[in-house]
Amino acid sequence: MSKLTIAGIGPGSAGYVMPETKYRMQQAGTVIAARRILPMLEEICGETEAAFSPMGKIADTLIQIDSLLKEGQDVVLIVSGDPLMYSLYKTICNHPVSKDWTMEILPGIGSLQMLGAAIGETMEDAKILSVHGRAMTEGAIALAVTENPKVFFLCSKEQGPGWLSRIMLEYGLDEVTVYAGSDLSYENERILSGSPSQMAGEEYPSLCVAMIRNPAPRQVLRPRFLTDQDFERAKTPMTKEEIRVLILHKMRLEADDVIWDIGAGTGSVSIECARQAPFGQVHAVERDDLAVSLIRKNKEKFGTDNLVVYHGKAEETIADLPRPDKVFVGGSGGQLAMILERIADLSSREGKIRVVISAVTIETIAETNELLAKYDPDFDVIQATVGRGRKIGSYHIVDTNNPVMIFTAML
Repeated sequence: MSKLTIAGIGPGSAGYVMPETKYRMQQAGTVIAARRILPMLEEICGETEAAFSPMGKIADTLIQIDSLLKEGQDVVLIVSGDPLMYSLYKTICNHPVSKDWTMEILPGIGSLQMLGAAIGETMEDAKILSVHGRAMTEGAIALAVTENPKVFFLCSKEQGPGWLSRIMLEYGLDEVTVYAGSDLSYENERILSGSPSQMAGEEYPSLCVAMIRNPAPRQVLRPRFLTDQDFERAKTPMTKEEIRVLILHKMRLEADDVIWDIGAGTGSVSIECARQAPFGQVHAVERDDLAVSLIRKNKEKFGTDNLVVYHGKAEETIADLPRPDKVFVGGSGGQLAMILERIADLSSREGKIRVVISAVTIETIAETNELLAKYDPDFDVIQATVGRGRKIGSYHIVDTNNPVMIFTAML
């Protein structure tokens, strides 16, 4: 049976291509690789009947591989570094065309290993991140460095060691040491290290990786919940503190989450989200003039600089917001269907988004139930009723607020 071998060739120079990878290329029907490395591969393979083909777009390459395998050819797909480290293997496995393929992986020496070897740093206690072709917020990067003794980065031309160093300075992480390696394994290999302020001003080529060492890593602790009395509120409706706790519990916030709060009211949920996600971003949308002014007052009161306030209708605002990890809808202004449709569209591109919706009126409860069933048939819903005691003479009674339905779904 024909087989696809996905082989890593290491950092890029011929000396790091493993003998087994060379043998598989010599025995293959077709070798597929990036156009810039084909000449090197042909040279090290020497006499062989294998055809060497330049890699095109990923979708086109997968179709090409499928056709070759059906013809009975063994195919070797060459990738740089290690196929298991932010490489094509995961993409191939997730594509339906590969479901019946027989595949084998030949690991390679990755550029992060090369950097670790060059600076004498082990990797068993390190966190590994890629900012190459991936959208990571600056807060997420700062959080990773704050909580880990070492973080290795696969960089891009724009998101390189200088960019990482500037993030360290922005978040007050100036005690860390930044290491950068470029053109590893080549004659012009370059290794630099220094403080963030020293490294921020350097120039780096596109073929670059980095490592940041933190001598004093610490876990970022979550603050306590606020009471209703802590907020500036006037007569604007506000989600009561006990209900806020349930909502925040259902949101499962991470410290670097990007969060939407639609129909933010006084901003009580927005403020709590901003405090629970100090390395994230909270985008609060509210159309009422008085409510917006209260959100801004509360933002200033609690020093939540990671909270951005938008004055306007949801349907006119969310189209320009960054993709969220979590969304809370406390009020939709009759536009819940449109809001969920927008979230589902973003979700279909990059993965599921957790959505929490609170509803009080029978009409909103019915609409939410119907809409969520289209996106997540297994959505969760709880009913929460909070009663608060008060004294009448020598007796105590409980005043009960309206019950609140809290829906949670993955869109």
